Amino acid sequence: MIEPVDDRTWVVKRDVDSSPEAIIDRFGGGYRLRRFSLTESRRTQHGVYTGLEIAETAWWRLRDPDRRRQH
Repeated sequence: MIEPVDDRTWVVKRDVDSSPEAIIDRFGGGYRLRRFSLTESRRTQHGVYTGLEIAETAWWRLRDPDRRRQH
């Protein structure tokens, strides 16, 4: 699920009560996906996507290597 933080930032969570796993923020004309961390330097970048939902889908595919091999 995607949960808004402000008008330019969202976090990706497994469900409402889960901790954030990834952060998506507006970046240029797209949405930058990074692993969530409270420390900015530990936010691993995973690309820029054209849509918010596409960035979320990319996160779940990164987390599930078996599913990545099927596509």
